[in-house]
Amino acid sequence: MKFKYLLLLFAALFTNVYSKAQQYYFRHYQVENGLSHNTVFSVLQDRQGFLWMGTKDGLNRFDGHVWKVFRHIAEDSTSLPGNFVYALHEDNKGQMWVVNNRGLHKYNAATESFTSSRGTFPEQIRNLHTDTRGNIWYISEGKLYMYDHLHDTTLMYSPKADLNYVNNMHVSAGNLVWMSFYNGCLKKFDPATGELNSYDVYWHSPKTTTKAINVIRATTDDRLLIGTASQGIKLMNIHTGEYEDIVTYNPNNVGVYVRDIIHNKDSEYWIATESGIYIYDLATKKITNLRKQYNNPYSLTDNAVYCLRRDQEGGIWAGTYFGGVNYYPKQYTYFQKYFPDNSDQTISGNAVREICEDKYGNLWVGTEDNGVSKMELSTGKITHYKPGKISHTNVHGLLAIENELWVGTWDNGLDVIDIPTGKLINHFDAGPNTFTNMFVVVIFRTSTGDILVGTGNDLVKYNRASNTFTKVEEVPYSNKRSIAEDKEGNIWVGTSDKGLYYYNPRTGKKGSYNYDEKDSTSLISNSINNVLVDKDQNIWAGTEGEGACRLNRKTQTFTRYTTRDGLPSNYIFRILQDNSGKMWITTSRGLACMDPVTKEIKVFTSINGILNDQFNYSSGYKDKNGKMYIGSVKGMISFNPDEFIKDTFVAPVYITGFNIKNKATTLEDKKAILFTKKIVLPHDQSSFSIDFAALSFTAPETISYAYKMDGLDKEWTHLETNRIVYFTDLKPGKYRFTVTTTDNNNKLGEHPATLEIEVQPPFWATSWAYLLYALLFISGCYYFINRYHHRQNLKHKRKLEELQHKKEKELYQAKVDFLTNVAHEINTPLTLIKGPLEQVIENPEEIIANRNHLQIMERNTNRLVQLTNQLLDFRQTESTGFRLHFSRMNITELLQDTYENFKIPAAQKKLVYQLTVPDQPVFAYADEEGLNKIFSNLFSNAIKYADKLVKIQLKDTEKGMITLEVSNDGNLIPDEMKEKIFAPFVRLENNEKQKGTGIGLSICRSLTTLHKGELYVAERNNGLNTFVLAIPGLTENL
Repeated sequence: MKFKYLLLLFAALFTNVYSKAQQYYFRHYQVENGLSHNTVFSVLQDRQGFLWMGTKDGLNRFDGHVWKVFRHIAEDSTSLPGNFVYALHEDNKGQMWVVNNRGLHKYNAATESFTSSRGTFPEQIRNLHTDTRGNIWYISEGKLYMYDHLHDTTLMYSPKADLNYVNNMHVSAGNLVWMSFYNGCLKKFDPATGELNSYDVYWHSPKTTTKAINVIRATTDDRLLIGTASQGIKLMNIHTGEYEDIVTYNPNNVGVYVRDIIHNKDSEYWIATESGIYIYDLATKKITNLRKQYNNPYSLTDNAVYCLRRDQEGGIWAGTYFGGVNYYPKQYTYFQKYFPDNSDQTISGNAVREICEDKYGNLWVGTEDNGVSKMELSTGKITHYKPGKISHTNVHGLLAIENELWVGTWDNGLDVIDIPTGKLINHFDAGPNTFTNMFVVVIFRTSTGDILVGTGNDLVKYNRASNTFTKVEEVPYSNKRSIAEDKEGNIWVGTSDKGLYYYNPRTGKKGSYNYDEKDSTSLISNSINNVLVDKDQNIWAGTEGEGACRLNRKTQTFTRYTTRDGLPSNYIFRILQDNSGKMWITTSRGLACMDPVTKEIKVFTSINGILNDQFNYSSGYKDKNGKMYIGSVKGMISFNPDEFIKDTFVAPVYITGFNIKNKATTLEDKKAILFTKKIVLPHDQSSFSIDFAALSFTAPETISYAYKMDGLDKEWTHLETNRIVYFTDLKPGKYRFTVTTTDNNNKLGEHPATLEIEVQPPFWATSWAYLLYALLFISGCYYFINRYHHRQNLKHKRKLEELQHKKEKELYQAKVDFLTNVAHEINTPLTLIKGPLEQVIENPEEIIANRNHLQIMERNTNRLVQLTNQLLDFRQTESTGFRLHFSRMNITELLQDTYENFKIPAAQKKLVYQLTVPDQPVFAYADEEGLNKIFSNLFSNAIKYADKLVKIQLKDTEKGMITLEVSNDGNLIPDEMKEKIFAPFVRLENNEKQKGTGIGLSICRSLTTLHKGELYVAERNNGLNTFVLAIPGLTENL
């Protein structure tokens, strides 16, 4: 009974310890983030640095960004044989073993495949441990086994006692094997001597129904932490056998069920239980219980914690039954978070504005959405001040002055609270003796004790004797946002739209600084959110959207700091200086720590520890110990920069993916990309992307990278936080891809990852292809040289032919000129003969006797005139500049007239002489004289060379062309002569007996061309020679 009372007393004490424990903030990874299942039984970090998690639905590998899930695939014998993964173990050679519902399996990292160990290991296995010799110890079906890795043999142990129903085991220093049993017995086995010792850890609890020991873990000082199924943790001295109860009951007075124990650092151990996580310090005996808190997004997601693992960076991973895996990073744990959670143990509002401390050790937090909270720093007790105690929930100005708290509200004036009693003792509204605007923005106390109040319009000074305010005339009418004072007593005032002002109440000196767009050393903006005087008396101004600037008092110039210098945003809300001289700048996108000497900037966001990224106006306070309190739109954080631990961990970089056309590529040797040193690509796969990751889990999203592709790039390309690089259409050749991390100054990391890449040329660009091209080139050169000589010969021959043609043309021209001259010479006397002859013929009396002779003379004279006219027409059509005169004319009528003119010659030869025309007259734009000559020549030739038949047919086609066909049954024109007969002076050999000059058809062809028409000899039709004349119909385009 006494023992039970002591346990209950201990539980009560433990509950009190828990309530005062420091804050722990967890990052959560669940199914929504890529985890395959929210039930996590085991966590392991391999030697490379990857995190592995065994779940109910597969094995997960995590690189800080991407989850790769291994599951059973029925068609793949190398896949994970079962999805229910109980345990993970890595031996001292780096081999990872997976225990699941289908036994023990070996993971082949190079090929990312699994090999079943059936035959070598039993199917049911629990608790793998490796001793210093590399032997693997495990339990199967209640029996103890050892696998000799060197000789690939397995030995079952049963030393001097029945070892059935072994529940758990652990290998401690000296390769001692500790085994626990379901009956509460603990045994120590020394494989070297075969000695077996037993311990009863439940001797003092004979009525305990559940005596199973779930976990055994050796400490660094030769003690054992023993985790039980109902009585929490027991600490046993290995040498003396003495033990003590550490954690027995949880805050709900229920026995603690322990599932895992790990050593964190120094004398601190973390214990996974069904009641959350217990943190126990062996040296101080301090106990902290971390549990799920429904209103705290940073607490554990589930109280049923099944496994724990400390990673290489010192962070703790906790696998839970329903809540996935929770991560507590070693770095960035120095940011304490305060946010409303519907309880009285935290601040009241989200939008934290002014923060100040009073002389009683209270921290006052003013919010814009829920009044003021008082935090007793010694006890953590929080008191809220809302309407009833203050005028309004929207608080902007806040300042503790002696035993008074001055509270400036939005549009409700100024309150004064008595701090010891918490009562409102004074209130000021806008008026003639106070201020002109009810919006109180900032409250400041000078080194001389004056109280200044800045409102939406004016700056006033409080007169305690008269309880009134006097306007400060040195500062113009404007919204006053910030006030500061330097050691000379100058008061600096930042305004919303009129820049930066200063005045000295003692000396009367005053002045201002304003933005000048033409001066890069002027104030960066007239909209000032915050003013700070640093320890060197430099004046800092944070602005609304333009960055920050620092005034050099000696040169009267400003140095500007913006996103180009590394700030996360140009919206600056507050600037504080820590004890080391570094500037802490709150922005709309994170918290920046800047070294004003080196200008190095480190940015903190919600990813690496702060509450959220957007801070709030004028919200920031540094206490006398250097601790800073900074408000945001979601609460408040506190931290002491002096306590920051420098992160010395160097994250290794690995290439984690190689994708072609956005699909992961399976390499020829099926080797995983992590173990691939070189990739050979065909030419049609020269566009690809490469994924990579630095294995740091503290804040992986903040890691910056740089890469270089030797063979393509001359300089490093900085990617910030991008983890994928794309390459498009790389030329054939050999490349070397290198990627590494970078710091804030773009300094390259020390552990890059590399990958050799060879893009093969297409078959037409290989060495053999180039040899073939050389042979083809030589052959081509030989061919073209011969061809060149051949062409030169042809060219020479062509020149000779051109000379010959030129001579023939000159001869032809001489003939034409000669005939033309002869025609002129003949035409004149013929005309002189023809005239008198016509007169004689017209006189009947004189010619009766000689009529026949005169008629012969007339016919021959007409014949000579016709010949000379043909020669002149030929000359005219062959000359340049010859033009026709087009008009609308009746083609049918002209054709009929010509037909009538040749009836007598046709009759004289007794020819069948036929003309066929359309029923309707056919019209065209044409030269009448030209067509008359064409018709006459075609009719004359047809009659001249016909034997029995001459047919003329006029057609009006649908395509707008008029076609005339003139056919005769004379000797057929050979095919090779059908075009040549249109050349001047060309006649058929078998027609030499017929009289003619050989220029009639040439004249017809020339006149037809001038009509935009065609004249040709048609293909033979019924044994007739057919000349086809085709000219356009009614068109004005001629």
